[in-house]
Amino acid sequence: MKGVLTTWMVLVVVVMVTATQKEDKPLRPKKQLPDDTLFNDPAAFCEGCYGMVHEAFKLLTLWKDEKGSLEEHIDATLLATCSTDRLRSYVLSPPKMMRLCSGIRAHYEEELGLSLMGYYSSRQQTGVDQLFEAVCKKAIPACPKGIQPMSIARKEKMKAAEEKRAKEEEEKNKQETNTQDNNNTKNNKGNKKQKNATTKTKEEL
Repeated sequence: MKGVLTTWMVLVVVVMVTATQKEDKPLRPKKQLPDDTLFNDPAAFCEGCYGMVHEAFKLLTLWKDEKGSLEEHIDATLLATCSTDRLRSYVLSPPKMMRLCSGIRAHYEEELGLSLMGYYSSRQQTGVDQLFEAVCKKAIPACPKGIQPMSIARKEKMKAAEEKRAKEEEEKNKQETNTQDNNNTKNNKGNKKQKNATTKTKEEL
């Protein structure tokens, strides 16, 4: 009887230790991706998370003064975010963005909820870029180092193209100004030479 009691006590201790270890274990991003071929493209996965976070941020900003708890607002936001009407201003088509958004919401529901709760419970809320970092780079393995959203890449490409055009236009204007200055200088020299020749002719007469 004593031996059985001792065995049960050992089992109880093991279970308690195991449960404690599970509770203390930090939440880590899942390694397994959602069951959709779009998630095999790292850039698409990152773009989907980027769009989802930006649209969620807009809704939560809009609803922050509405009645209800933060948890209720987050639940409502996650339900409303994944729609083709909201996901139209990104590089991928709205149907693809919706597939990515829905896959992220279903597969990473716990991670999304905790990261959003953590951000909006904090007093230091610097904006959507901070939320993007918290969700898509830390809570969810959507945008690891070296991968950036397609929308950001497009903006950078457009900015670089605009800067290049502006530089080329500046160089063109500079060349035209130099050419005009050279022409003016030649004209002045020609006029001066002609004036000297006229003066000499008058003196000879």
